Amino acid sequence: MFLPVVVLPLLVFAPLHLSVLATRLAQTPSLGWPELAPAALFAATVLLLWAAMAIGRYGGSPAVPSAAMALLGVGMAVQYRIGSFRAAGFDAPSGWALPVGVLLMIAAYFALRRRRIEKLEGIWPWTFAASVAVILAVVVLGRSYRGAKYLPGGMNPVEIAKPLLVLFVSALLSGHRLDLRRGLLGVPLPPPNILATVAVFWLPPMLLLVLQGDLGMFALMNATLLAMLAAVTHRSLYLTGGLAALLSLAAAAMPLTRRGRVRLVAWQDPFSCATDAGWQILQSLVALYTGGIWGTGLGAGSPRSVPIVESDFAYAMIGEELGLAGCCAVALLYAVLVVSGVRLASRARSAYASCVATGLVACLGFQTLLNLAGVTKALPLTGIPLPLVSHGGSSLVATLLSIGLLMAISDEAPAIRAPR
Repeated sequence: MFLPVVVLPLLVFAPLHLSVLATRLAQTPSLGWPELAPAALFAATVLLLWAAMAIGRYGGSPAVPSAAMALLGVGMAVQYRIGSFRAAGFDAPSGWALPVGVLLMIAAYFALRRRRIEKLEGIWPWTFAASVAVILAVVVLGRSYRGAKYLPGGMNPVEIAKPLLVLFVSALLSGHRLDLRRGLLGVPLPPPNILATVAVFWLPPMLLLVLQGDLGMFALMNATLLAMLAAVTHRSLYLTGGLAALLSLAAAAMPLTRRGRVRLVAWQDPFSCATDAGWQILQSLVALYTGGIWGTGLGAGSPRSVPIVESDFAYAMIGEELGLAGCCAVALLYAVLVVSGVRLASRARSAYASCVATGLVACLGFQTLLNLAGVTKALPLTGIPLPLVSHGGSSLVATLLSIGLLMAISDEAPAIRAPR
């Protein structure tokens, strides 16, 4: 496990960090020890994870933690380049995101491995209540900023509701999978009472997300639900038909709100509002174009020309300074993470564990797609951060917790038999 979990992520992180150090050394006569803090912190993170896996005698696939740590290394190098790594010290809530997230990841792995995750199926009312409570707290106590509500300090703990929602709805779907699988000529026709049961519990958190103003997460979690339905019932029409309905609903609903109209216009014709709502996406496209194939070099670009580059538009900075090659390499790491998670879900020993793994992987995959599509103007902006790369404390904690849950499920899965 040492090679995939420690060596490979360090081989991804080290050249990026050294590139930034070299650029800064060319601009200043010397560099202080604080400049090495990201390297020390990342090395400590991967070594701590490897030690935990060695102590727990991890028997699952190393692909998930390896890809996740490699992406985390990219994220730390990018955030250090932008300057948000130094700005988010331990006196700010976001400065604690990495240590808290890593500890939660390891704790989730130890607590739920060896099929203990199946015990969560019986306490789904508590995970449901926790997810609703988290979103409700932000709705009640949060302050409006850029169309959504956040707690003081810019915190958005609603991100933590993502794995909680996956855990609770997995119990409903896996428990009623035979009824949900019913259909005629390939068209799903589950009993109305089963659909009503799922809807009754799914609607409250979704309505709260609408009240909070986080329509990006609303779309993300509904797409995740559709993927889980398709996986647990083996009926792809749940996913394809559901996504078509979700996109149609989004197209019809966006013009109904001022924020939606602004984003729609900025997506369709950003030059019509180039000094206002279209400025961000135009600057993103300029950054991607400037990078070309190989980029300007990490540390040699102008990432701050893109508003909120450290969060929603980190991929634009990667495109400018690492070029198309860097963008493809990062996308490949996400593909490895998602494909490994899908394989993990297919090998899980219980329907509940398989559904949880599918939901977590679908959430990570759809979140990545929504962010990349927004940055490249393939879809309207949703305000969704890029997992493990974008600056965002709550998002990082939630993603690392999801990785810990996937590791726990992987450690319970049967080993892959070698071909004879």
